[in-house]
Amino acid sequence: MKCWFCDADARGVCIACGRGVCYQHGHKLDQFTHAKSDTSTGFASFFKAFNVLKCQDCKIEWETWEQGKRIIK
Repeated sequence: MKCWFCDADARGVCIACGRGVCYQHGHKLDQFTHAKSDTSTGFASFFKAFNVLKCQDCKIEWETWEQGKRIIK
């Protein structure tokens, strides 16, 4: 697999978008948490991944939701 950005050999895959990334274009995140919730039942599930790669283009930010409405801070 080749790096999405420069065509060098990819060393891994971005956790957010799935693009192949080389050493230069991959950024290590200590922890990545993905949440999934069902608003009709209130049930939420999460998975955590540690020491993962993210590409330079993906922007990851937290969103807070309460009772089906996004809370803007």
